Amino acid sequence: MRYILSAIFVFLQTYTFAQDTPEYVPYRLGNKWGYADREQKIVISTDFDETRPFSEGLACVKIGTQYGYINLKQIVKTDIKYYYAAQFRQGVAKVWFNGLYGLVDKEGKEIVPPQYDDISFFSESIAKVTLRGKHGFVNLQGNQIIPLQYDNATPFQEGLAAVCMGKFWGFIDSTNREAIKLKFDFALPFREGMAAVKRHTKWGFINAKDELLVQYKYDAIESFFEGWARVERQDKWGFVNKKGEEIPPTFDAAISFSEGMAAVSKNGKWGYINSEGTLALPIKFEWAGSFKNGLAKVKLGNDWGYINPKGEEVIPIRYTALGNFYEGLADIEIAGKAGFTDRFGNIVIYAKYDNVSNFEGGLAKVVKNGKTGYIDRKGREYFKD
Repeated sequence: MRYILSAIFVFLQTYTFAQDTPEYVPYRLGNKWGYADREQKIVISTDFDETRPFSEGLACVKIGTQYGYINLKQIVKTDIKYYYAAQFRQGVAKVWFNGLYGLVDKEGKEIVPPQYDDISFFSESIAKVTLRGKHGFVNLQGNQIIPLQYDNATPFQEGLAAVCMGKFWGFIDSTNREAIKLKFDFALPFREGMAAVKRHTKWGFINAKDELLVQYKYDAIESFFEGWARVERQDKWGFVNKKGEEIPPTFDAAISFSEGMAAVSKNGKWGYINSEGTLALPIKFEWAGSFKNGLAKVKLGNDWGYINPKGEEVIPIRYTALGNFYEGLADIEIAGKAGFTDRFGNIVIYAKYDNVSNFEGGLAKVVKNGKTGYIDRKGREYFKD
């Protein structure tokens, strides 16, 4: 293994690449992987068993069953020793070694040696860590800023984290100061200045001053979105605002507000209401999703499409499967094969793949003839058998 790594390191150090082409794409040649530029020219030799897209200037590579990282200068930054390695976010990446999770920085240093049963995503530059059933928090420098003393916890949001010790939940700040006393039977993170809390069998809402603004009267509850929170009472769903005013729980199901509208269900069909509680689009769909950037995914009969807030079909309701939009493209299925459509209903990447992932950073992972590879938004394939 040392010889292999040394050879790769020497190769990466000496390989000449175009300085004006900073973006490299994972490229598969047969069963081996390397990197190509945007013109599909190999710039890092296919000596790896897997390569992944660059993120924050580093990329995860695999040799055998183990992972490590290289940078844009094509220098190996960490040992190829991890059995799981995530993309870099905010200058750190989560790794797994010998059954435990740690963090590495962009210089390849283990700022948190693998020692935790789990590490959550970073929220407000703080991540929850778990070990033997206890929860604490670390910062982006790898320092444990809150000890492993809680029996449960949520990520930080709006400066506070919900934590549980024994039977009761409350809220702490990033210095581990008890901002709101641990007295609730359950608590959700703050959102839009409010947090859902439970006392005995009912839910209500408090603000950051621990003032109860929405009374304990709901059987289930969700956080606020656009000034309204989804609530359940007696097996029916509705919404409540921060003043405690309701769109009465009369629906069989509901989805949170997005872009001024919420999907609601009655008698197995879905439609949309506005923030005044008035029916905005008829309850006629087999399923209806949230609006995002002016479009919502709906199902009519056995087929899927996208509508605008007027109920007009923008992506025709004709697809047997249809994904969500990422970077302006959504995956579609035609005759058992997958491709992509744009927001205007144009099929921009022909449906010829066995399976596809969402676009991220201009790339999507696809499966063709049982083998994986990457494509860009123009449909160019970065693989060759």
